[in-house]
Order: sequence, then structure tokens, then C-alpha cells
Amino acid sequence: MAAQTAKTQYIEAKNGVKFAYRHLGSSSGIPLIMHGHFRSNMDYWDPLLLNNLAARRPVLIFDQAGVGRSSGEVANTFSGWADNVIALLEALNINQVDLLGFSMGGCAAQMVALNARPGLVRKLILAGTAPSAPSPNSDVSGIVWPREIPPPEPITVLATRTEEADTLEALAFSFFYDTDEGKAAAKMYWNRVLERNVPEEPLILKLLGLEGTKSQTDSYVVDWMTPNPKNSFDRLGELKMPVLVMNGDNDVLVPSSQSWELAVKIPNSQLVLYPKAGHGFLYEYTEAAREMDFFLDGQLYTGRL
Repeated sequence: MAAQTAKTQYIEAKNGVKFAYRHLGSSSGIPLIMHGHFRSNMDYWDPLLLNNLAARRPVLIFDQAGVGRSSGEVANTFSGWADNVIALLEALNINQVDLLGFSMGGCAAQMVALNARPGLVRKLILAGTAPSAPSPNSDVSGIVWPREIPPPEPITVLATRTEEADTLEALAFSFFYDTDEGKAAAKMYWNRVLERNVPEEPLILKLLGLEGTKSQTDSYVVDWMTPNPKNSFDRLGELKMPVLVMNGDNDVLVPSSQSWELAVKIPNSQLVLYPKAGHGFLYEYTEAAREMDFFLDGQLYTGRL
């Protein structure tokens, strides 16, 4: 089933949340679960990326609790986000997954991999994301320190736009280079999003409402950026599965240097940075899906980008 025509399914988890999800690709094999970014729902995934990945494996996208078509409330910690993902997988009776987390979804994915039972996450892909704040006594050797501070404008634009008509502008400004090429890439991505055509399921293209946005913002600004040994930074060494870290070379939302942090701190990791790309690199480089395929299939990708 292609991303443009896959129908939304629903399942109620033991935590009482009725999750909306879509299944793409094969019905057999280890599924790739994909967790989206700040203020997004599953309609924001690029159909080209989804279809490229689903050509080789089962893919499952979903809406977090309180987001898009799912019921419940938005959690205000990434551990809470992770608990929701684990509850969804238990409801679906899925015993092992590959997990991709994009942006804030990558923070949640770290906590799924750290807090779930051993073996649930076979391989982990962290795209355009960052570890939590280190504790005062954390080992920060080998990483860029003090941390790079991103410019405030991109996150402010992404966090405050409330009208559907402003969504493309917010994503283009924060995800893509502010060049003619970057603006063109943003428009092509958005045109692909608009290809989805399920008449009984209108696209949800308005960014998450302000109440849910506040909870998501608190997850990052209040919880993730406050030193806490239960969050990810001091626990990244616990991740024993293979991990692929990916980003553009100039991410103005989550500085690319924080992808380097992840790669340094995670023992079995590899890092890929895409040239002349920002936070939206997944939607600019079709090679990203190929890179993920090789990683998930246990091969080394040697193609040119």
C-alpha cells in the first residue's frame, strides 16, 4: 500500500489511548516504526521517503497521544512519549522493531530504546535530533562543548504559527536552507504531501494546537534540557544495538554538532551528514532512504551522495 492511499487504522492501547496508525509495505519482516517531529502528525511524512522505505520492509507510521487522529493528551516528557510508543507496540502485538525518530521524535526514540525491555528495538535511527542535557559531572570529552546555541527565529516560527496556510512557510523556514534551492526543495516536499488522496480522510495540515504544542515544548525545554540522569545523555552507553545518526550539515533547529554528540556517546553508532541540507534533509535526499535500507539490512552503503 502506497503512502498516498494507505488507510488509517485505529487500536486502543492499555493506557486508554486510541492510536491512529498506517501500515505500508510488506506484511512480514521486522517493521520500521517512524516517529515524527515537533507539531507534526503522520500526514507530514514525505510520501517519497515512506514509499522508498516500504519497498523493502514493513513500515508503520502513527500519531502520538493527543496528536492528529489519536486520542489522549500530549505528554510533557519524552519518557512519557516513549511509554506511549511502547503501549502502541504492545497493543499491536509487535515483539521487535527497528525504530526511526525524527527531531523531537528522535528524543522519544532514545527513551524507547533505553526504557523498553531488552530486544524490543533491534536497530535505531536518530535523525536530526539530540541527546538530553548532561549532568554537571557528565563526561563531555570528545564532543563540541559548550553546546552550540541555535538561532531563535526558526523554532519561534515553527512553534507559533497557528493557521494551516502558514504551515508550509513555517516548515520551509525552519527545515530548509534559505536559498532558491532550499525554497524549491520545500515546495517539492509539500507538493508530495498533498498527493495523499483518501477521500474519507482529509489531510490534517494545520500544525498541532497551542495546548499540545506547549506540552511538546515543555518536553524539550523543561525536561530534556534539565540535567536528569534518567534521561538519555548519561545513558547513551547503554544502547547496545546498532545506531545510525543522520542530519543535514547545517541544522538550525537542532544543531548538527549534537548529532556528533550522539555518535561519540553511543558505542555502536555511525554518523551521516548530508551536504547543503538542514533539518529537512530526509525530504531533500532520496539517498537517505537507501542509506537506511543498507543500515537496516546490515550492509555498508558506499554510494555517493
